Amino acid sequence: MRKVIRDPIHGYIEIDELAIEIIDTVEMQRLRRIRQLGFSYLVYPGANHTRFEHSLGTYHLMNVLLDTLGVSKEEEKELLVASLIHDIGHGPYSHATESVIKKVTGRSHEDVEDVIFEPMKEKNKEATTIAEVLEERRMDKRKIMGYIKGERAEYGGEMDFSKILNGEIDVDKMDYLVRDSYYTGVAYGVVDNIRLIQGLDFVNGSLVITEKGILPAEYLLFSRFLMYPTVYNHHTSRIAQLMFLKAVEHFIESESRSEDYCRQNALALRKMDDSEIIIALRNAKGYPAEMMERINERRLFKRAVYTGINELSEGVAEDLNEERRIREVEAEISKKAGVAEKYVILDFQGQKEEALKESAAKVVVGKPLPGLRGRGQSPRKFKSLREVSSLVSMLSRVFRENYKVGVYTLEKNREAVKRAADAILWR
Repeated sequence: MRKVIRDPIHGYIEIDELAIEIIDTVEMQRLRRIRQLGFSYLVYPGANHTRFEHSLGTYHLMNVLLDTLGVSKEEEKELLVASLIHDIGHGPYSHATESVIKKVTGRSHEDVEDVIFEPMKEKNKEATTIAEVLEERRMDKRKIMGYIKGERAEYGGEMDFSKILNGEIDVDKMDYLVRDSYYTGVAYGVVDNIRLIQGLDFVNGSLVITEKGILPAEYLLFSRFLMYPTVYNHHTSRIAQLMFLKAVEHFIESESRSEDYCRQNALALRKMDDSEIIIALRNAKGYPAEMMERINERRLFKRAVYTGINELSEGVAEDLNEERRIREVEAEISKKAGVAEKYVILDFQGQKEEALKESAAKVVVGKPLPGLRGRGQSPRKFKSLREVSSLVSMLSRVFRENYKVGVYTLEKNREAVKRAADAILWR
């Protein structure tokens, strides 16, 4: 049995019987209620698309890529499932809650062992879980988990298929750049995905870009370069996200009677959708409820300081490369300004982030030998994309220049917080 789903980005997406079973699970249906771009809808009213739509798009592009590469049906099955469920580990509002969940539980959105191996205990008896479908279908769960994490498993054979889903150039990025551009209305996420897919190949076990894939790969990286300051790191959505994060942290810590209880709260948060966390924060009263009310009414904190990280005093940017130091400096600014710490937010973009890691994607140099597509063992040489593309080389050098440091607070506290932040960040 096959079905067809109409998608505004890819047109008609054909899904097989296994995909239908996965889509109908409680975990996948939760993704319908999680916004792809968190609080970007406060800036771009059309940005209400969900992780569910993106998952379908990633599945579709995986199908196209596997057909192009001629991957076997056995390997194809696990890869398609991985592409469909790769975002089930996201908490409410996508990346907005990831840092607090990881801090308390040690799990990122790619750590989906609990979903793949353990059926949900709290569910309707008639509902089906991903773990149950995979068990019934006798799927290789560890292989699927490895694909989602981008890890080359020892049992994965000679080909590193994980990089198709989680690598420098992968179907995940191919979908979200185009989809996010479409729904926000910005004109920067223009990527020729089909041409890029046709320009990928497996050589010596690795996913590589061939000569005809260089130009569309450049477009993908250039799109990502433009989308970060315009959409992903837009100051308004960043402010809302960090206000929300502070509310969530306060909620988890204040409601927790012990470290173990705090962990259980964070794990419960991971299974919530956007509406459920809003209700929980509103019902919590106090600071969490206040922050949610401000976000809902778009009465956000204002920028007291907002500048490029390269403008900071020497050594300050490196000093702020850890969450602990950010919180310490935040407290210093609050104290110096005479403002309650909960009303001051220090935002340091690009923390511990490798600048444009996609520029390290492998490019195969030289002519292919006959009949080697998809499985080639080749004497050809490899170079990184930034080595063969002057555009990508330039982008990788200047990518961090887009990163900003911001200090946000209530309108009435802006001047006091600005003076304090200036004294501390440029000391």
